[in-house]
Amino acid sequence: MTTDYVDLVEFIVKNLVDKPEAVVVEGHQGRGRAETVEIRLDPVDVGRVIGKGGRNIEAIRALVKASAIKEHHRVNVEVIAEDEEPASRHADTDDEADAGETTAEYGPEGGGKSEAEAVES
Repeated sequence: MTTDYVDLVEFIVKNLVDKPEAVVVEGHQGRGRAETVEIRLDPVDVGRVIGKGGRNIEAIRALVKASAIKEHHRVNVEVIAEDEEPASRHADTDDEADAGETTAEYGPEGGGKSEAEAVES
């Protein structure tokens, strides 16, 4: 009887996360009896799968390892975290910073004086 490690990991992870429809678990065969199981999921759920101090992912690895030992297999479980649109997120913060600089430069009234110059006058 062979164990499908991908289904085992997928079942566990989908029951942990808030967005189970975003979970993708893939298995890749390595050399000999080695296999790698990759977990791809929503960036919001990464912390939940890893757990505090890595406890959740270590527990998942322990379960998979226990089931693999019976068949003399070696299975590695990896979480692949991918950020969504990192460039656009940074572009938005840069635009806000530029807008803030303009407001501080001309003051709230837009009369050409900053708040510090208006107080000193």
